Amino acid sequence: MQEHTQVKSHFRVQCVYKEGFTDKGNLKRHTTTHTGEKLFSCSVCGKAFIGKGHLIRHARTHTGDKPFSCSVCGQAFTHKQTLDRHTRTHTGEKPFSCSVCGQRFTLKGSLISHATRHTGEKRFPCSVCGKAFPQKQHLKTHTRTHTGEKPFSCLVCGKTFTRKGHLISHARTHTGGKPFSCSVCGKAFPQKQHLKTHTRSHTGEKPF
Repeated sequence: MQEHTQVKSHFRVQCVYKEGFTDKGNLKRHTTTHTGEKLFSCSVCGKAFIGKGHLIRHARTHTGDKPFSCSVCGQAFTHKQTLDRHTRTHTGEKPFSCSVCGQRFTLKGSLISHATRHTGEKRFPCSVCGKAFPQKQHLKTHTRTHTGEKPFSCLVCGKTFTRKGHLISHARTHTGGKPFSCSVCGKAFPQKQHLKTHTRSHTGEKPF
């Protein structure tokens, strides 16, 4: 990488990449954007950062300080960027759109996850069996098949599940809820798969 030099021009100090600064201190801080040097370190955990602003934001993870609050609901946040994302849940703004199908999203991360449906890309491989998934959450859910973790438990009987959807389906055995109804005869079922099986009695389909 080309070394930085200080070039005085009309009382300004310049980076060799032709960006000008009013003093050497600003030049030094700017130089770290090229070198990757981390001048600011956290006094609590020692983690280092390139910019002072980054250190200030990090420090809030230790202090719990949340200086940015929502003017609508009052919820407070550590970072302004997090508040901006939250605000969209009130305004309904969806600034990120899919270039393939046009579907819009509130969060950029949601758009990136959605895009894998079009590309077929599977960026998250399992470290145990190698199976890959398009979304990190899918990998997280899959990992439980190896660890045996079941973080979702029924408040009524205590039965545990690896997926939240499985818990929701199970809960209907207690509540009697039947949200899936047949469009032909109106009969209702507690699970979508039960409705799908029933529908074959009308269509005559025999998949097995």
